[in-house]
Amino acid sequence: MSADAFDGCYAGRRVFVTGHSGFLGTWVVRWLLRLGAEVSGFSRGAYQSFIAVPDPVATFRGDIADAAAVAAAMATVRPEIVLHLAGGSSTPVGFRAPSATFASNVMGTVAVLEAALRESSVRCVAICGTPAVMPPGHDLVLSPYAGSKQAVEAVAASYGHPQTQRNLGRTTPIPIGVARPGVMMGGDWGYGRLLADSARAVRDRRSVTLNAPNAVRPWQHVLDGISGVLVLAARMYDGSAPHRRYEFGRAAPAEAETVRTVVERFLAEYGFPEWPIIAQGDGTGDRIELGSAAATAELGWRPVWDLDRTLAAAGRWYRTARDAAEELGAVMDAQIDQYATAASTSWRPGSAARVPGGRLTPIGA
Repeated sequence: MSADAFDGCYAGRRVFVTGHSGFLGTWVVRWLLRLGAEVSGFSRGAYQSFIAVPDPVATFRGDIADAAAVAAAMATVRPEIVLHLAGGSSTPVGFRAPSATFASNVMGTVAVLEAALRESSVRCVAICGTPAVMPPGHDLVLSPYAGSKQAVEAVAASYGHPQTQRNLGRTTPIPIGVARPGVMMGGDWGYGRLLADSARAVRDRRSVTLNAPNAVRPWQHVLDGISGVLVLAARMYDGSAPHRRYEFGRAAPAEAETVRTVVERFLAEYGFPEWPIIAQGDGTGDRIELGSAAATAELGWRPVWDLDRTLAAAGRWYRTARDAAEELGAVMDAQIDQYATAASTSWRPGSAARVPGGRLTPIGA
């Protein structure tokens, strides 16, 4: 059983997870169950077939932008904590289907917040954001995915406003937080994900193709990223989170590796160190950085696994998926335990800044 790095916040709590069958959701659900939470989930699809379905999890199927379906699910389980992970996460898909991307990310967030604010049991909502939220330049050119995620933060700020919450029936406003993790890796088969696409290329006996081999991203293991969402929700639940948006990244220069270097190191961990890589583009100057100063100072959070540990864990996941897929659930549980044990000694929740009375100053107030 994993160590509890969240001060027991989730034990016995009813937690509603949107996107619980996706990349982030499958890891979050397993971790919450190990913490003793009562988990329910809302997703469009079934659990990924290559991972054993955790039990028990109350599952609701539907489109996240279907406000009535989301509200009905929430009214059924009456959650105390809502973790909003659902939505489109692919830049290429955003270009191909911008309206669907905006519907999923923006209207999906609206549906979740409307339902959460009208459900009296809910004490807080944590939304998983993205590091790639850049405002449009004067030329007004922005990818639909980035634009939709920027709009998500505006939605969160608007629903966090006390007057909005009062009009929706809240006598005391509840906190709505946005967690910005880095580029998460560690174990899934989603298309458009760097490690998944690389492992698929090896499986299909073709070269790994990189469109921006020299781009730099704030790489981190999925457990580092989702731990930020979990710790933000826990601190909001107990009233100790003084702001509503946090970055949960890794600012160390040693982690500023290019796409090509990360793929090369992953392929070595996967067992194919000499696998051919083809660069179709460049990516030089394409750099996204993400720190964690505020999350460390105010929430007691800090990154736990460095890039070496991240890629070793990812290599283990993909090797298991290739050679013994029936063991993936056990591998994920073991990695959650290892991460949580390290986090319980690395984080310093007691040093986090507190707000008198647990009241938060909303964005846009």
